[in-house]
Amino acid sequence: MKAVVEPSRVSGAIRAPQSKSYAIRYIFLSLLTDVELFNLVEASDVIDAINAVSVFGVKRVGERFLKPPELSLKSVRVFIKGSATVLRMLIPIAAVVGGRLYIDGGETLRKRPLKSVVKALSSKGVKFSGESLPLVMDGRLRDNHVELEGAESSQYISGFMYAFALSGGGTVAVRPSIPSKLYVYITAQVLSEVGVKVRVYEGRVEVDAVDRLSHMSTEVPGDFLLASFYVVAALLTGGEVEVYGLPKPGRFIEHHSVVDVFKAMGAQSLFDNGVWRASASDTYRGIAVDIEQDPDIAPPVAALASVAEGETLLINASRLRIKESDRVETISSVLRSFGTESWFDGSSLHIVGGSLRRASVACPDDHRIAMMAAAMAARAGGEVDGAECVDKSNPSFWWDLMRLGARITLLR
Repeated sequence: MKAVVEPSRVSGAIRAPQSKSYAIRYIFLSLLTDVELFNLVEASDVIDAINAVSVFGVKRVGERFLKPPELSLKSVRVFIKGSATVLRMLIPIAAVVGGRLYIDGGETLRKRPLKSVVKALSSKGVKFSGESLPLVMDGRLRDNHVELEGAESSQYISGFMYAFALSGGGTVAVRPSIPSKLYVYITAQVLSEVGVKVRVYEGRVEVDAVDRLSHMSTEVPGDFLLASFYVVAALLTGGEVEVYGLPKPGRFIEHHSVVDVFKAMGAQSLFDNGVWRASASDTYRGIAVDIEQDPDIAPPVAALASVAEGETLLINASRLRIKESDRVETISSVLRSFGTESWFDGSSLHIVGGSLRRASVACPDDHRIAMMAAAMAARAGGEVDGAECVDKSNPSFWWDLMRLGARITLLR
């Protein structure tokens, strides 16, 4: 599908897209207890999570996900279309449950590294046929302590938090420190909501044994970073927007920091009582932002940086290379297509703002890159080919932008 976007003014009020990070974690809770999720939006990553828990016998009845009476592998094969979070959480859980499981995934997942978790488990009773998909894992983890090399992903840590909640407690040690710690805190928060006790330290996470757990009944909260693409589209086009249905900032700020980053760049940007209100300014300024703990903030910030005065510096950007696409390359490519100067120095991504020109962008099967391009095209005009890739996290993205005033034609 191709999205043809004409210069527009993006303004209005809209509900925040549901957080796939929370949705996936709530669905994995069904391995521990019954879960009821109201009005669940079935983005493709959420469907991956539903498919993953069904491997262990979770049954879905309407809005309810029912814990299996006995946890074991009910299938010998599973296919994960595109969610690295689901894949990386599934592997530790499957290791604790035990058995033989063939795992495959879509093209982008086949390129994602699995070396860290394979190394951690291979010395503890679980065998792997390789370090990337497709692979077969066979055996059972009987130890309650694992050590991970943390640079690759925090998602393994989240997976082991669930795994040890299932197996009676344990410790995940991470060297040199926990990456993207905010996602680990989200996992700890979700687990604590049903009674799992988790302690997060600088280099380790401890999970206690649990006797009884409460059921979960909730609606998935909105997502700041997915909402930020609506906001940045308004900021780029002289508009103003209200995004409602967002959660209060958690212990580790979560993704609320994007509100303050946009404000630091010169936008009117304020979050209060579940609503993010933002309006455009005449000019924006480049700033330095350390994205090591929250690399997913890079695409929306890069979009606003494309018109900011001076240079924006995204510091500690190396982990962008192992996302759905090599985002060092894909963010820079989108920026250059629209006429913005950008380069990577081996650690930081540099963006020098200026005037935008109309551009055509091919989505590299990366939802956030397509959303970034859409926001920039709302200012300068352009086309996004492979526009359906937004279904990974927000199937309503293009229609939401149209409801906010963006002039978009979808060509199938």
